Amino acid sequence: MYKNYFKITFRNILKYKGYSFINIFGLALGMASCLLILLFVHNERSFDGFHEKKSNIYRLDEVQTFGAVSAQKVALSMYPMGPNLMADYPQIIDFTRYWTLNRTLLNIDNVSHYLENPVRVDTSFLRIFDFKLIQGDRDKALNESLNILLSESNAERIYGSENPMGKIIDIPDFGAQFTVAGVFEDVPDNSHLQFDALVSTLAWDDEQRKNAWGSNYLNTYLELANNVDIDALESKFNDFLVKFMGEESLDYYELFLQPLNEVHLGSMDITHDYNNHKKFSKASVDIFLILAFFVLLIASINFMNLSTARAATRSREVGVRKSVGAFKGQITGQFVIESIMLALLALVVAIGMCYGAINTLINIIDRDLSMNLFFEPFNLMLVLVTAVLIGSLSGIYPAFVMSRFNPVTALKGNGSTGGRSTFRSVLVVFQFAIAIAIIIGTTIATRQLNFMQNLDLGFDKELVVSIDMYGDTNEKYDVLRSELNNQPSIIGVTGTSQKLGNNLHQTSTTYELDTARVNGSSSFVIVDSNFFDFYKMEIVEGRALSKDFAADGQGRSFIVNESLAKELGADGSDVLGMPFHFGGTDTLGAIVGIVKDFNYNKLNLKVEPLFMSNQPWASWSEINVKIKPGNIQASLEEIEAVWTSLFPQRPFEYEFLDDHIDAMYQSEQQLTQVISILSGLSIIIASLGLFGLASFTVRQRLKEMGIRKVLGASVSQIVMLLSKRFTVLVLIAFIVAAPLTYYLMNDWLEGYTYKITVGVTVFLIVGVGSWLIALLTVSIQSLRAAKSNPVDTLRIE
Repeated sequence: MYKNYFKITFRNILKYKGYSFINIFGLALGMASCLLILLFVHNERSFDGFHEKKSNIYRLDEVQTFGAVSAQKVALSMYPMGPNLMADYPQIIDFTRYWTLNRTLLNIDNVSHYLENPVRVDTSFLRIFDFKLIQGDRDKALNESLNILLSESNAERIYGSENPMGKIIDIPDFGAQFTVAGVFEDVPDNSHLQFDALVSTLAWDDEQRKNAWGSNYLNTYLELANNVDIDALESKFNDFLVKFMGEESLDYYELFLQPLNEVHLGSMDITHDYNNHKKFSKASVDIFLILAFFVLLIASINFMNLSTARAATRSREVGVRKSVGAFKGQITGQFVIESIMLALLALVVAIGMCYGAINTLINIIDRDLSMNLFFEPFNLMLVLVTAVLIGSLSGIYPAFVMSRFNPVTALKGNGSTGGRSTFRSVLVVFQFAIAIAIIIGTTIATRQLNFMQNLDLGFDKELVVSIDMYGDTNEKYDVLRSELNNQPSIIGVTGTSQKLGNNLHQTSTTYELDTARVNGSSSFVIVDSNFFDFYKMEIVEGRALSKDFAADGQGRSFIVNESLAKELGADGSDVLGMPFHFGGTDTLGAIVGIVKDFNYNKLNLKVEPLFMSNQPWASWSEINVKIKPGNIQASLEEIEAVWTSLFPQRPFEYEFLDDHIDAMYQSEQQLTQVISILSGLSIIIASLGLFGLASFTVRQRLKEMGIRKVLGASVSQIVMLLSKRFTVLVLIAFIVAAPLTYYLMNDWLEGYTYKITVGVTVFLIVGVGSWLIALLTVSIQSLRAAKSNPVDTLRIE
């Protein structure tokens, strides 16, 4: 019997090629979309999952509240916290600090090499984390202060096939020679920590640093004992802060623990999170999951509608089977099995689609994905069971409809009960409502992203080349700046201690108000004297920094932004001349100017109080070069020539500032790009569903259309008559989707300080566009019926 079912299924596929293609392709499209999204979701949720102790590892984070600056969560902690926490609380059984270094120059046999991302860690690092060590003793490799561990790719790049163990590496930036004591496997892409070399904190572990309370510049990870009450442990951290920093520390700091498995996806509200590779939003992952489910649901509904439409063409087959004694259950079973077989064929096609599309998806989301995941035994079984379940659920309704055919009327070729199917209409409304909601949401999200990327930030970021600075390059900063300014394609050069486009560091401030000294805090950045002219920032009161004033070069002149000016005085102009300094220095300088607020961070964050000054001790983290428009490549070659002549040991590397700022919105860009693709697929699949319903309706009304044509109805009248109902369905779908989408997208936009206004235009465009797509889809079938010969349509009995 089952063999017969299989034969009939394949015969019908070959007999009705067009129907079979649409049915299988529609479901395959939904399955492929779902599979690819699940690959991405699995990758995001797999971050840091390879560590055996993952459920016991927590990152120590802070909530910092400094006066006028908004309270913020930060991923940074203080150097002494780890060892003292472990000493005071038995629930903490181990700790390690993760302290990044800048790009570091190596000197090996008079050949220069770079380490892109070396990191200082405690000796316990390889006990807590399971990064694979290929060579070396895991328990002892970091116990010596001048040992270094290299990544496998770096060891191969530097030493080739030669064994690196025991080799001496001269590191001028550290002022010491290190011995290679281990080689570790390259860090996997799904680790939030990324590094290419490890050195021990022992080389920097002096008494001053051991007591450096109040200075946050590294990450601390704690290994807790099993079954620790996290809330109870966190409640004791205030006592810890008071013990080492005094009662007043509670006004500024609060400590909390973040589970390792939440660091990658649960840190979007945490700032200064410098060591979080490809950080992503858990909410965005959930959105992907929901969309994947809805796209698959739409495809399954299409499958059901198209199968039901086909039922009318197979009424005689059902009639013959019933007349020779087939039970209702047998007929139902046959069509459910057919549905399952079609679903399995769709799965095969979907897997082929995935292989064809996966590289495109990888390029969009910048993730290391592999289809091999679905061919692991458990996952493969899960995928097959899901396909069978989809086939079963999608085939039950049409099978039930076909099994109810009256054998007498079925043998006449009219097994359907006729009439309009409210159920099918509801499904089509549901499909289009989802598709319309996705398209509207994608359009609004894309507009918001474009708005942020094109908004005037308050400074000129175009054609600015940023170059990282180091200890030796800082020594020749003045020479470098002078030589660059002499190049014909360069407009200006300036230096900064921090890169714009990041969340800037904060420090304590002191100022005089009504002859009383007041302590506060603010974000800050040390800048060269031409910083404001370089970036074309607007000085609203007072003046900018200048070399013409001795106090400016001595670090006693300060420029504050409007936000800080409002915090310091009721009227912003009142702060001009106000005695001011930072970092606990007794000698106060003065505020000489107020700069218009500019957006140095992401636009979903408000502009914080900020001051800028030029300090004689400044160590620039980067030099910024403004180039003339036109031949950018020639300008870069000029910069490289100057750089190489002054620093032949350091390769020239650069980044455009606008690229850096755009990179802040990478997760939003990835989200909107993927959702845009899904929205397109959803409307395609929904249109296939509408095509199925139109096919069913047209077939049911062939006689009616024949009679109308005989009585003189034109082709256009018949097309409009058949299309009218579907226009109403799309209108209902729009009415359902529009208010819900409006509410959800307005709520989403509340997360941005600078945002677009959601007007009616986007709703009208999407609504009309969806109606036109639906009308085109239905008209194809309606036109076919309208042009048919009434003699053929009426010659049924």
